[in-house]
Amino acid sequence: MSYLEKILNDIADFNFEKLNPLYQGFFVMVFFAVFVSTCSYFSNEAKISKEAYKEMFHENFSGIIVKKFLDKHNHMSQKFILKDSTPIYVYPVLWEKAEIGDSLFKKVNSRFVKIFKKDTTIVIDMNVAFKYHDTIPENEN
Repeated sequence: MSYLEKILNDIADFNFEKLNPLYQGFFVMVFFAVFVSTCSYFSNEAKISKEAYKEMFHENFSGIIVKKFLDKHNHMSQKFILKDSTPIYVYPVLWEKAEIGDSLFKKVNSRFVKIFKKDTTIVIDMNVAFKYHDTIPENEN
């Protein structure tokens, strides 16, 4: 019998009830710690998405993309530089669809971003990009 087969047999023959109660408690605590951490991570991700959405909602930019790069000084964030030297930290959906030479346009208090290419216009609904559909009025004062 090979070493791998022996390990697989030991795993198959494992009986939780025969374990020392101290080890049983340890495994139960590890399970709950992983469960709580996972739940916390996903609820925090939703909160981050909600905050990023609110920031994006109030942004205003317009211009031609002259540089597209990952910002080493800001956690490798995706960034565009517009023709007027305006830096814009972008979201994955914009990063995937926009290229150098394309024009970007976004009004304040709008959830839509327009990418103007030579032959087409792409309109991105940031509600879909963020998977965040709470009620933030588009014409909020």
